[in-house]
Amino acid sequence: MKNIVVIGIGNTIKSDDAAGVKALEMLEPLVSDDVELVEGSVYCADMLPFLEGKRKAIFIDGIDSGEEPGAIFRFAPDEVREEKKISLSIHDFGVYELIMSARLLEQCPEELVMFCVQVKDTGVGRELSPEVEAALPRLCELVLEEVGGRPAASGR
Repeated sequence: MKNIVVIGIGNTIKSDDAAGVKALEMLEPLVSDDVELVEGSVYCADMLPFLEGKRKAIFIDGIDSGEEPGAIFRFAPDEVREEKKISLSIHDFGVYELIMSARLLEQCPEELVMFCVQVKDTGVGRELSPEVEAALPRLCELVLEEVGGRPAASGR
């Protein structure tokens, strides 16, 4: 059984919002067989079954923290508090709601890590901005180190 899951989150038609999914595509040929790769959607409730029975979950996502586009962040979800907002739609079920649900159902992995890249453009489009595209090889190296694999080749 695979004890680590890596979930790439994003919307592939909203430019840099696809960073998590694109990183997952780069990781696919590089991870060991004991790591499960899952393409997340914008509705994170669909990811709940992939957390059950895992020791570690790693999320990859694009964020807007006001930093330079392409900046990479690593943190545990409990280290950063999400601003509370009034939800008007079930489609607002994000990573934090996913983690809370998994904890309530006693299906949450003991170790949670988030790798995020600062987005530049989340308008409609299928291409990443040059800054985010350039950050993905380093982001993948960090994820590989986290799962105990080899860093990506330096030529990537």
